[in-house]
Amino acid sequence: MGERKIFVSIFKFIVFIFWLIFQFIAIVLIYNIFNIFFIYYFIFFEIVSAISVIHLNYKDKNTSYKISWIALILLIPVVGVIIYILSRIGIKRNFNKMNKVELDEKIFPEEDKTMLSQLKVNNKTRYNQTRLIKNISGYGVYFNTKAIYFPSGKSMYKKLLEELKKADKFIFLEYFIISRGKMWDEIFEILKQKAQNGVEVRILVDYIGSMFVLPKDFENSLKKYNIKYKIFNPIKMLLNVMLNYRDHRKMAVIDGKVAFTGGMNIGDEYINLYKKYGYWKDMGVCLKGDAVYSFTSMFLRMWQSITKKREDFQKYKFESKFNGYTGIVAPYNSSPEESNDVAQDVYLSIIDSAKNYIYITTPYLVIGYEMILALSLAAKRGVDVRIITPSIPDKKTIQVLTRSHYDKLLDSGVKIYEYTPGFIHGKTLVSDGECAVVGTINMDYRSLYLHFECAVYMYDVSIIDDIYNDFINTMGQCKKIEKEVWEKRCFLKKILESILRMFAPLA
Repeated sequence: MGERKIFVSIFKFIVFIFWLIFQFIAIVLIYNIFNIFFIYYFIFFEIVSAISVIHLNYKDKNTSYKISWIALILLIPVVGVIIYILSRIGIKRNFNKMNKVELDEKIFPEEDKTMLSQLKVNNKTRYNQTRLIKNISGYGVYFNTKAIYFPSGKSMYKKLLEELKKADKFIFLEYFIISRGKMWDEIFEILKQKAQNGVEVRILVDYIGSMFVLPKDFENSLKKYNIKYKIFNPIKMLLNVMLNYRDHRKMAVIDGKVAFTGGMNIGDEYINLYKKYGYWKDMGVCLKGDAVYSFTSMFLRMWQSITKKREDFQKYKFESKFNGYTGIVAPYNSSPEESNDVAQDVYLSIIDSAKNYIYITTPYLVIGYEMILALSLAAKRGVDVRIITPSIPDKKTIQVLTRSHYDKLLDSGVKIYEYTPGFIHGKTLVSDGECAVVGTINMDYRSLYLHFECAVYMYDVSIIDDIYNDFINTMGQCKKIEKEVWEKRCFLKKILESILRMFAPLA
C-alpha cells in the first residue's frame, strides 16, 4: 500500500513536471507565433494608417476635421482606421443613389432672368451669392415668394396647425425628432382627419433623433390611417457604419403651396409645454409661393433614396399666384454626399461680404479654423459681429466645446452673448439689413459637414427687419461675455477645453 502511494506520488510529480514543461513550450511557441504575426499586423496597419491619412489629406478640406481623424488613427491605429474606413464606405454606399436622382430643371419654377439681371446691376455681391447657392446646391432663387418669420416655436406651431387644416392634396413632414406629447397629439388628429378625406400624408423621421421618444405604437398608428411612414437610416446590424450621418432637417410642405422650416422639431419642449432647459427659444420661417417647390423636391428626393422608387415630381408641383417682386428667396439643401460643404460655404460667403454687421444665433458654436478666421477677420475689419449661444445647455460637453472658442473670437473683437432665460435653439444669421439665413443648420461640425440639413437664404425680403429686431430683443435677455472676466476662468477648464477641442469634429 505504501509502495503504491509512493508510485502515485512520483507519477503525479512527473505529470506535473511535464505539464509545466508543456506550458512553458506552449507559451514560447505562442510568443514566437505572435511575434511573427505581430510584424505583419504592425506593417499592415501602418500601411492602412498611412493610406487613410493620405486619403484624408486628399479628400477632406476642413483642417480641424483632418487633424482630429489623424490624431485618432495615430493614437489607436486599429480602431481608428476601421472607424474611418467604415465611415467613408458608408456614406458612398448608402447615399450614392441620391446623387443619381438629378434635379430636373424642367419641373422647377424658372428663375426670372430679367430680375436676376437687375439684381446683378443693383447688388453684385448678393447676385453672386445667389449664383453660389444655385451652383453648389442645385436649387434656384425665386422672386414670387412670401416669407413669414417666427420668433418662437409657439408662434410657428400655431401657424403650422392653421395651414395643416387647409390641406386638400398632400402633407409632407420631415423631422429629426418626433416625440410623444401634446404637440404630436394635436398634429396627429389633423393628419388622421386629412388622410381619411383623401389627402396624401407622408412622414419621414430620423432614427437616432427619435429613437427613444417616438409616440407609443407610432408606426402601427400611422398605418391604421393610411399615412405613409419612413425612417431615415435605421439600425440594421450591430455596427451601423452610417450612424454618423443623420437627417437633421425639419420641414413641413403642404399642397406645394406652403413650406415651414427652422429649428423646431415636433416635441413639447419646442413650444415650451415642457421646460427641461428653461425657456426654449426657437425660430423659423414659412414660405408661400414658387420657392416652396424646392422643399417639395428635397422631401421627395430623400423619400426616393429610401424607397428606391422613382417619384413623379411633376405631380406635386404648384403654380404660384404671387406675381412681381417680393424679394429673393433661395431654399437650399446641404448633405454629406455633396462635393461642396454647402452649409459652410453659404455662411462664409455672407460673413466675408459683410460691411456693417453680422448677427448669429446658434445652440452650438463648435467651429473649425476656417469659420473662426472668417468671423475674426470680419470683426478686425470693423464689422459688428455678434453671436448668441445658450446659457443653459442641453448637452454640457458641447457647451464646454462652444466656450472653448470664446478666447480667439473675443480677442478678435467678436461680441458673444449667452441667452440667460434658457436654451436658444434657433439657427439664424442676419447681415447688413439686406440678407438673412434661417434653417436647421447649427454652427458645428455635424451640421456643417455630416448631417442632411436645409435652410433659406433671403435678400431684400420684408422679414429681414423682423429677424434683426428679434436678435436685438433676444440680446436684451443675454449676459455679455467680457474678455477680461473670461480669461480668468479656472485653468483646469482651459485644459479640458483644449482636450475636447482636439476631437470636436468627431463628437
